[in-house]
Amino acid sequence: MTTSTPLDETSSDSDAFVRFTKAAADYGDVITDQTTLTERGHDFWGVGATADLLLRPHDREQIAAIMAIASEYGVPVVPRGGASNCSGGMMPGAGRVLLDLSGLNQILEVDVAGRRARVEPGVVNFDLQEHVAPHGLCFSPDPVSSHLCTVGGNVIENAGGPHALKYGVTYNHILSVDVVLPDGSTTTLSADDDGPDLLGLIIGSEGTLGIVTEVTVALRPIADVTHSLMGAFPTAREAADTIAAIIASGVVPAAVEWLDHAGINGLQELYDTGYPLDAAAVVLIDVDGTAADVARDQAAVEKLLRERATEVRIAEAEKDRTALWHGRLNLPVAVAQSGMGFFIGDVTVPRNRIPEMQDAIQATAERHRDGLTFIAVTGHAGDGDLHPTSFFDRDNPKAAAALAAANDEIIDAALRLGGTITGEHGVGTEKIQFMTKRFNPTEISVQRSVKAAFDPAGLLNPGVMLPERSSDEPDSGTFGAAVGNALTGHLAVDPGLPLTTGEVTDITVNLGNLSLVVGADATVEQVNRYLAEHRVRCAAVPGVGAERTIGEVVATATGIERDHVRHGLLGVDVAVVDGQTPARFGAETMKDVAGYDVKRLFIGGRGAFGALTNLIFKISVEG
Repeated sequence: MTTSTPLDETSSDSDAFVRFTKAAADYGDVITDQTTLTERGHDFWGVGATADLLLRPHDREQIAAIMAIASEYGVPVVPRGGASNCSGGMMPGAGRVLLDLSGLNQILEVDVAGRRARVEPGVVNFDLQEHVAPHGLCFSPDPVSSHLCTVGGNVIENAGGPHALKYGVTYNHILSVDVVLPDGSTTTLSADDDGPDLLGLIIGSEGTLGIVTEVTVALRPIADVTHSLMGAFPTAREAADTIAAIIASGVVPAAVEWLDHAGINGLQELYDTGYPLDAAAVVLIDVDGTAADVARDQAAVEKLLRERATEVRIAEAEKDRTALWHGRLNLPVAVAQSGMGFFIGDVTVPRNRIPEMQDAIQATAERHRDGLTFIAVTGHAGDGDLHPTSFFDRDNPKAAAALAAANDEIIDAALRLGGTITGEHGVGTEKIQFMTKRFNPTEISVQRSVKAAFDPAGLLNPGVMLPERSSDEPDSGTFGAAVGNALTGHLAVDPGLPLTTGEVTDITVNLGNLSLVVGADATVEQVNRYLAEHRVRCAAVPGVGAERTIGEVVATATGIERDHVRHGLLGVDVAVVDGQTPARFGAETMKDVAGYDVKRLFIGGRGAFGALTNLIFKISVEG
């Protein structure tokens, strides 16, 4: 990405800005140098603008003071972390303040026995990994930008990475966050809080609901052994079928990555990938665990690879693993240094729809050959998360139109296949125009009410995520009031509110995607019987309380049941409390960071936000 995205009209008047500047001068470093403002106002990819002022606070109290003053004078604030996001999510400009969080970069505590760490938001992901590695621990989220991105950025983007397949995305590893809200007040949100999952709402909110000032992360032990395998395939379908067979076998790889033919050959012009140039697709797989685990899983994966792959490579020594993965992990840096025009896309589809998505992307590339050089498809195939990267000649006058049309077509294809517009990069400013394709007016209105509950004046990171208000959006005032009450701890739930609606009891298992869609009025007993018949497990479905409905389990979840639901829930179909309007939040995809993660409010929400119709969960294959 190399172009700036237009700003919306949210900015402060000049007199108010001057008064704000004087009042905020005592709270951190004040920077007005134009060179620095321009440099810090743009992200790693060159997208951004120049703010009128940069403030660099050094603690939570200074941030709270700055936000309180900004609220008083109506000055928009744009938070900045590592600026490695790929969606134009940081857009300062005239009349806006850039809040640089790089000064909050301390690792405050590492609890080795408890496998957790407290860190400030400006700690770089890679630095945290290096700090805890001597203790045999790691922080699971491992985006390719780990040398740039910060833990705070991981939280607000809900970052993933290659190893999210086995270990989950950032959401699955955050225990609590301290947050400064747009009015300067502070709160702490925890995974252990009862009631609706407000922590889950902050995660992935792209810096629009609050400023994270401290994060308590869960750490996990580094696997004793990790081995890597590569399979080169004659067709994308055979590659995808092999991935499905591996997952259906009960093996859970640590990572499954994908590169297509156009990507391998196009990237070969930039650097030596080391991959077979005649392959239609290359799949990289990590298996990890104890020595016995790896020996078992490696044998199973190798057997399945050899059934369809034209070439199989195995890397066990660390230097060999590094060489095998180089072609995939070197991509972002090589692309940025290539001198070519490029755009890194991000769509997610159900895992079993990857071949169709792959075909759709390359059909798009063929249609727009007059403006695009090629589209390389890479990504996290184990999650169905693909990154089609479009390359173009900057001097080609047809490039801009071709890029816009190709992006539209790729988004449309993902949605048509049951996917979503972004799996891990976020909406930012770049994908706002697709939000109304992804969500209906009710769903957009509900998300707007979430923003209003946290940020009534719309001053925090304005112009990000939500599209312009449409006349066909219904009122979501009751929903928004419930969010506000939950945020202030005053959510009084009417015990007479329905938890479910529609009397839907259908149950469907998608083995190719390892997902479960279940009617909210199906009982725990019915669901467990169905799962047993299909030889799959769903951790979110309890083994006790057989007569409860699965909707009741989610809506009233507490304790260990709540924890299992939090980590297993992919989506909800609901009748929103305002007018009982149908809506869906989440999807039958392993990753989805489009918009606010509204489904989290229905966990322990006890009907305050609406009644559940269907639920979508992750499942696993019985061993």
